[in-house]
Amino acid sequence: MSRLAKLLVVWVIGLGVAYATLSILRHNHFQSGGFDLGIYDQAVWQYAKFLKPYNTIKASHIWGDHLTLTLPLLAPLFWLWDDVRILLIFQAFWLAFSSLAVFKLAQHRKLAATTALALTISYSFFYGLQQAVYFDFHPVILGVGLLVWLAYFLESNQKKLFGPTLILLLLTQENMGIALACLGLIYFWQKKYRLIAVKFIAGGLLWSLLASRLINRFASSGFQYWPQITFSPIKILTDFFNAEEKRLVWLYSLSWFGLLPLFSPGAMWAVFLDLGQYFVTGPGFSRMWSPFTHHRAILGVFLVLGAMEGLKLLKKQKIVTIGLIMVALGCQYFFHFPLNKLAKQAYWQQEPWMVDNQALLKMVPPDASVASQQNLVPHLSHRREIYLAWPRQIGNDWWLAFGGQPEYLVVDRRPGQWLTQILETNENFQAAIENMEKSGKITLKTNRGDACLYRIN
Repeated sequence: MSRLAKLLVVWVIGLGVAYATLSILRHNHFQSGGFDLGIYDQAVWQYAKFLKPYNTIKASHIWGDHLTLTLPLLAPLFWLWDDVRILLIFQAFWLAFSSLAVFKLAQHRKLAATTALALTISYSFFYGLQQAVYFDFHPVILGVGLLVWLAYFLESNQKKLFGPTLILLLLTQENMGIALACLGLIYFWQKKYRLIAVKFIAGGLLWSLLASRLINRFASSGFQYWPQITFSPIKILTDFFNAEEKRLVWLYSLSWFGLLPLFSPGAMWAVFLDLGQYFVTGPGFSRMWSPFTHHRAILGVFLVLGAMEGLKLLKKQKIVTIGLIMVALGCQYFFHFPLNKLAKQAYWQQEPWMVDNQALLKMVPPDASVASQQNLVPHLSHRREIYLAWPRQIGNDWWLAFGGQPEYLVVDRRPGQWLTQILETNENFQAAIENMEKSGKITLKTNRGDACLYRIN
């Protein structure tokens, strides 16, 4: 094995460990959520137990939310370790492993070895990949890895691997058809691949439409992600840039690869199409505009392919190679993306309230049906019935709402919690629990500090 290959292997393993550490620490410190870790953890756990994948958090078959047909392939992970953290570990190393496809693709394109390594490193800790790992577990990350390997198998003419990878990609989630169409837009500019590029575009968009229709058959209230599309060209164009979050996405994405993707028309069309499914489809998609969620991970594939195209136009590739690494590191430093958290002592510290929560969670009967707040749900989702509890105002009073008929309620009553943890203000959250207690709807069974286990009457 060459020195460069050894360096690449060390980088991939090291990055996988860093990503897994980042993700697990966040979960252990109760910053993960029912959306999305709890939802997908329950589904994979159900597959591992050969149960129907019914999502009790959203009260729907898991395919009624997203058409995630590759999730059953992850079930064996729970046969190895029956813990939600194994999903986070798998996701971390899956993303790190996908960077090998970038390196092999760059080598196939006859780029210098150092240039290929620079592109690989830049892609592997692309801000969107970091945000995906830090956000939670999501099937779209499976698609990111499959997409970049699909590009390599296409160009290296490995037909036996290309076909299965293409099928797995489309089965991963309904919008992977759009991702395939984005890849088609990139290859359309290469005469050699123009025919298959057209098939990617047409077939990908058709699949996404059909998959969305199929979700309706499993959804309790229909497919919730139908877009609202305007036919005004000016409105469409302005919708790509008319919010601070959108402008940050453009800034982070293009600056990461030193603006090289701008020299690739296909890559830019791909980026516009990918972002278009969120940015120009109406206010219902506003929560997907942020640069700080898993939605931005797949941009790394299109941008690194665009950077490869841009490098072809430059004569002094060695200087650009050094520049790529420096720019990515500069973005990492100035914009404080998630991996930076591993260098902060506070991120590693376990506070007393975390210890209380962990102790209380061990007291919850493993087979009981449970309702809990957003950030405790993924610690309780290895069960048939787990429900999200959230504060709701009825008249002048606040109450906790949840679906089903759970036996227990698990809540953390400490002050100063984030909105993402309890889905309301601390004042209203506390008032809801107090009203439930006073009315006799819940009875305290045990507690550890502010962590409380209630019996639901």
